[in-house]
Amino acid sequence: MVLPPKLSDARVRHQQVSAEIVTNYNSRSPRVTDQVTPPQLSEAIDQFFSVAMRLDREQGEDGAILQDDVSQIGDYGLQLMTDLARWAQQLALPDARQEVALAALGAANWIIRHQGEIRAPEIIVDALADVANTTRDPETLKELEQFMTAILKALAAFIQQDLEKSNSGRPWRVLHVNRAIVATRIHDVGTMTRVFDEFVQALPEEAPRFFAQGMEQMKKLDYPAPVRLIMKKYYDTWSPRQVH
Repeated sequence: MVLPPKLSDARVRHQQVSAEIVTNYNSRSPRVTDQVTPPQLSEAIDQFFSVAMRLDREQGEDGAILQDDVSQIGDYGLQLMTDLARWAQQLALPDARQEVALAALGAANWIIRHQGEIRAPEIIVDALADVANTTRDPETLKELEQFMTAILKALAAFIQQDLEKSNSGRPWRVLHVNRAIVATRIHDVGTMTRVFDEFVQALPEEAPRFFAQGMEQMKKLDYPAPVRLIMKKYYDTWSPRQVH
């Protein structure tokens, strides 16, 4: 997968996977429901892509659009894709759910390009985790970390305030943790240092456990010596015996 994803590629991905979800939904002869159905969601998502691509043509791919307009349009698209992903889950189509989430990365990149804010990040965080879990190539991991960084910077202020500290699955936490793991797998000391510094600033309460687990991974896997040294440096700083 090319990162950051192109909007046109995301639209094609959506059209392919939504056809599968709609066909599966229709084959089950569903009863009348008060939920928005997959056919309705599919059509609305395609309209979102049409609007976003038209704005790209009219304003340029990095052209100025009123920030709140970009954020509202993007939020609308992401909410629709979140609902379609839930339908895929309900219909026992895990691969389709993943494809919907990957299509949402194109919408996220569109918001970033036009300097909007991301207000519905759950589906994006899920997709990034899927990409991380299936990626081994160091160059692709670098692109992934850079895209994760852009996503973090574009998250709405109320998400960055991180008020739900009791929720371990909140997007702010999950994205920071996964980004730090990806940075470790890149084996680049500069990237690790930058990401770790931002991690401990964002989630200081998570640092002792994260670096303790990181040291365990250093023992299990054959990480290069410079990577092990950086992990040990942060572990020594943030280990429970040092943090009071």
